[in-house]
Amino acid sequence: MGNTSKKRRNRRLWTGGIIAVVALLIISFFVSQSGDPIDEAAFANLEVSALEPRIKGNAESGNILIEYSDFQCPACKAAAPAVDALVEQYGDQFALEYRHYPLRSIHPNAQLAAQAAEAAGMQGMFWEMHDLLFENQSEWSQSFNPERFFRTYALELGLNEDRFRFDMESDQVKDLVNSHFDEAQELGIPGTPGFVFNGEIVDVNTFVNENLDLSVGVEAELVTEGEE
Repeated sequence: MGNTSKKRRNRRLWTGGIIAVVALLIISFFVSQSGDPIDEAAFANLEVSALEPRIKGNAESGNILIEYSDFQCPACKAAAPAVDALVEQYGDQFALEYRHYPLRSIHPNAQLAAQAAEAAGMQGMFWEMHDLLFENQSEWSQSFNPERFFRTYALELGLNEDRFRFDMESDQVKDLVNSHFDEAQELGIPGTPGFVFNGEIVDVNTFVNENLDLSVGVEAELVTEGEE
């Protein structure tokens, strides 16, 4: 009888300890998420640009290749150097437009990362934030609070942090990212990165060869991450 009571007591202690640890983790998470209040007075006189297509290369070329990508996707990170090389080499003959396709069911931080890139873009730093997000993917992608990393990157880029946070959580930015996601779904893009030309899903090498009249394609195999 004594042993049974002791076992029950130990079991209750273990259960209580586990509950306390879980509660502490939950409280810590929500405290870390709340962060500092945004001081709108800090950016009252700061001018930002309207949301616009994020394009590299020659937009007047008539060859606009659209990339649907996910900042938390390892395949997108791996493809980024090859895509940059394509712009570097053939940017006078075509343009690359970046659009967002956050695979939210497998990449829980991808949506906010896309919003961070667009918020940076409103202060003229979309591509710089794009590069930092991919370079530091392993740092923020597994975090319960990725915003703290995004704020660090914003400061590194010299952005107004309060304006950055304000725009990152704005309905305007969220609606843009969501509209890109919906487009990708409607087009039936099977994974990321996905590429579209004239409304049709294309292979990058095929696009280069057929539309730029070149005998060689991109010297990299662009693997795609599975669809949501």
